Amino acid sequence: MAMAGLKTRKPTGRVPWPCILLEGEEKAGKSWALAQFSTSDRIGALYWIDLNEGAGDEYGAIPGANYQLIEHDGSYAQVLGAVQAVKAEARRAADAGEPPVVLGIDTGSAIWDGLKDWASARAATSARNRELLKRDPNAEIVISQNLWNDAGARWRKLQTELLTFPGIVVVTARGKEVTEVDANGRPIEGQKTWSVQTHREFPYAATVWVRLRRGRRPLIVGARSVHVGIKPNDDPAKEVTDRAANGRLLEWLVFDALKCDPGTAHVRDLVPFHGGGLLEHERAEEARAGRASRRSEPDVAELAARIQDAENDDDLREIWDEANRGALLQVDVPTPGGSYTVAELVRARHEEFLEAGLEAHPAGRRKAPATPPAPTTPAAVVEAARAAAAAAAPATEGAPTPANPLLEASPTPDDPRERRLTAARRGVLASLETLGVTGEQIAERFGRPVEHVATKRLTALVREVIATQRAGLAGQQEIVA
Repeated sequence: MAMAGLKTRKPTGRVPWPCILLEGEEKAGKSWALAQFSTSDRIGALYWIDLNEGAGDEYGAIPGANYQLIEHDGSYAQVLGAVQAVKAEARRAADAGEPPVVLGIDTGSAIWDGLKDWASARAATSARNRELLKRDPNAEIVISQNLWNDAGARWRKLQTELLTFPGIVVVTARGKEVTEVDANGRPIEGQKTWSVQTHREFPYAATVWVRLRRGRRPLIVGARSVHVGIKPNDDPAKEVTDRAANGRLLEWLVFDALKCDPGTAHVRDLVPFHGGGLLEHERAEEARAGRASRRSEPDVAELAARIQDAENDDDLREIWDEANRGALLQVDVPTPGGSYTVAELVRARHEEFLEAGLEAHPAGRRKAPATPPAPTTPAAVVEAARAAAAAAAPATEGAPTPANPLLEASPTPDDPRERRLTAARRGVLASLETLGVTGEQIAERFGRPVEHVATKRLTALVREVIATQRAGLAGQQEIVA
């Protein structure tokens, strides 16, 4: 019975075109089975995308093998374009009533490995990781979640093309037994698990999942089918014992086990979910929240400026509490050295106090607010950027000998412990760079290379430069007035 306001239909019960995951250990016969499939007279053209395997040429010598190798440069763009081109040919063949086109990808593991390498290469170019690699070329690169999301989005785009292919798709993948690990990533002695080296979503998405192992019968791990005889969450994986599968595994699987009929097969009806626009009640809630936010939440730029103006940990604690109440601790603040959260800026400013020798201050001896790990890049650049926008960089050459002993020139290197490359030091160096003070100017000012100058001296220089700029700006305003 139809329900008002809903569009419904009866299920057809037809078998869709299959997307097969054929995985297994090395030399188990995955590529061989794909080449063997091309000998079947029940399929049309078989197009083979060879990735990091190289078996396509040699296996063309299998008696009766008949397939086309697709040439490409290994890039995501060319592989995706090849899949879409074969998909268009498969649609033409299906509409013309011709035998089904088959697309083979050997191996899908190479695609996901390549996307992971792509994310890693992009991560290496970030400001944080460039600084890390500058200090240690062998340092471990941290891949941020947004880059993993980009790699996952590329995989899902390709996967959708495969799942909506109007023909037969076979994707091989590497599989192996590995040691199981606990929640903390530590190996669990004596416990093994099977790992498929492809994107974790693909075994879920594939129509049927088949595993090959040397010296064993093929194993149907799972299938989205009413004909294979494996009920989800009820029946265990099933060995292929039918003699009709010998020498024709994929042909038997598609036409005999899954009972795919080219005359009635259809593309799976995939309707991807998307958030869409805001609903009426959501728009009203957003408007109310926006008004409340404008009334009560502190401005992020103002917080960043206050962090730099803070004189001790009491000031930082007050800023931390205010940002925490406004849910702004993890909000990013753009700076010349990169984008950092409010919490990271607070922590870096606290480390500046420690490096500048303010431990003697009563507030300096107090415990800093509980914060995330120290940032890998500067925080003090916020105030520096503001000052740089107000005036040009100062000329440090020929400056008179300062009253502050920290600014006195000396050829003697400072204590190495006072020159450690901490978050505070990176912040101070970035502040000086933003202010237009070059490494050569710093070296001339202190009489030694910047690498030999203690962080507390560089901090004193930043404060002097900012004070000089502010004084110059005030003088200009008086003249104008």
